Amino acid sequence: MSNRKRKSGQQQEAALPEEEANYGTLGEIMVGEEDYRQKRARNNEAVNRTRQKKKQEEVDTSVKVDSLRMENSALERKVESLQKELSFLKEMFMAYAKKENGAGAAPSQPSNGGGGPHVPGPSTMKNDPFGGMH
Repeated sequence: MSNRKRKSGQQQEAALPEEEANYGTLGEIMVGEEDYRQKRARNNEAVNRTRQKKKQEEVDTSVKVDSLRMENSALERKVESLQKELSFLKEMFMAYAKKENGAGAAPSQPSNGGGGPHVPGPSTMKNDPFGGMH
């Protein structure tokens, strides 16, 4: 790469007298250099604005991702809670239906199978109809 710089530097040195001939006077050369410097300065400012904008977009995207992850976690917890509630309500419905079909016959085993989730009795349901599963 340093060879390239040397070659291009040599080419620029060789081209310099020709450029001076194109400008004609020293004043015109100074004006050309000043134009070049102004263009470089404007370009550098534009590059910096673009880089800052890109960094800000990355920060905004990161914040949005974090927010969406938190929202997703909350929604997953809500889904889990609603699934538990649905399961509980199904059990309650089945117990009610079994009681209505049995017409007073006492079941030999608890309706929840003994090892399953606790199905609250009527006294618990007065205070919390969902049995604390919401």
